[in-house]
Amino acid sequence: MRTFYPVLATLMVIVTAYFTYMIINVLVTMIKAKRKDHSLKICLTTAGKAFYIIITILYILLVIGGAAFGIHSALNGSNLYLNGISTVALASLLYAFQIANIVLVGKKNVLIGRLLVDYRKMKKVDLNNRREMTFVYAQKSFRFSTRWVDIALLRRSISRRS
Repeated sequence: MRTFYPVLATLMVIVTAYFTYMIINVLVTMIKAKRKDHSLKICLTTAGKAFYIIITILYILLVIGGAAFGIHSALNGSNLYLNGISTVALASLLYAFQIANIVLVGKKNVLIGRLLVDYRKMKKVDLNNRREMTFVYAQKSFRFSTRWVDIALLRRSISRRS
């Protein structure tokens, strides 16, 4: 049982590192895409903007609080440090899944998570009532959630394609 806790802690640190990498990767992709195409803007409803602001603040608080609790517990010799590490891992996992659904629309391109798509090359675009959008791009079918996306702005952007 003594080796179980360090192994579990190592696995949680690996999970945390992976999903933190995914979060950073999405953010860097957004920044690079905005530098290339200055017309890209966030396509979220007001509720979506509030949701992402709240989960970003909550993510930062959980990461800082979980890390501080884990370090404090580890220094005191308690096994409760796993709770801090697990909190950070869970927060990173949930935030990584949510940030991958942010949509940016521009004059010629749409950025969905890490996927930059040219409107002119999109085929079979379907915005259905089940809060999802499906399309074919480069002979692959893609599907993403439109739960917090401003559908009217997305429809206008897609219909402008040539």
